Amino acid sequence: MEIGLDDAYSLSSPDDNRKLYAKWAATYESDFVKKQGYEHPKVIAEIFNREIPVVQKVIDVGTGTGLVGFHLKNLRNIILDGIDISPEMLAEARLKNVYRNLYERDLTKPIEKVDAPYDALICIGIFTHGHLGPEALSHLIPLIKKGGYFVIGANQKYFIERDFESHFEILFESGKIAAPRFENVQVYSIDSEHRESLNVISIFQRN
Repeated sequence: MEIGLDDAYSLSSPDDNRKLYAKWAATYESDFVKKQGYEHPKVIAEIFNREIPVVQKVIDVGTGTGLVGFHLKNLRNIILDGIDISPEMLAEARLKNVYRNLYERDLTKPIEKVDAPYDALICIGIFTHGHLGPEALSHLIPLIKKGGYFVIGANQKYFIERDFESHFEILFESGKIAAPRFENVQVYSIDSEHRESLNVISIFQRN
């Protein structure tokens, strides 16, 4: 049985995520990325490269099979680590030979025992239906040094539904981050059945 977005969007717990991605890891790129025209890993890597100045050490949160890291390393000479809840997905990412360290972590909890602080963070795929809510943003902030950068993608409908902007406003007003900028981008190719889907890219610095 082919796995797809409906399966991913129906998740409700970390264990659900682990079980789905354990089954999906080996075919994720062939059955989903290629067939559905999923272009977001390349798009967010290009945005990071355009918006973020020279940095040395970057963390890719929600690494999956390593597509974001693959595209980013083609654009930047950086030290790159990754975090994901699925050991099977991380095993696929390891095959790309672009990551220094890969960490299996549950992002609903504080992220410990990684090589933080990093200079910058890049992230897609974790802030969407069936995955993490905006409260998990607070677990990402400590990963980055003061003055460091964040480029985070979130499903646009989910971003609005869960009122991510209010959470960013709280982080800003509490002095934890500088004012974020938001950019809507296409996620899929023009000939994909999901071509109307958009992601909101949040770009900001840690104070």
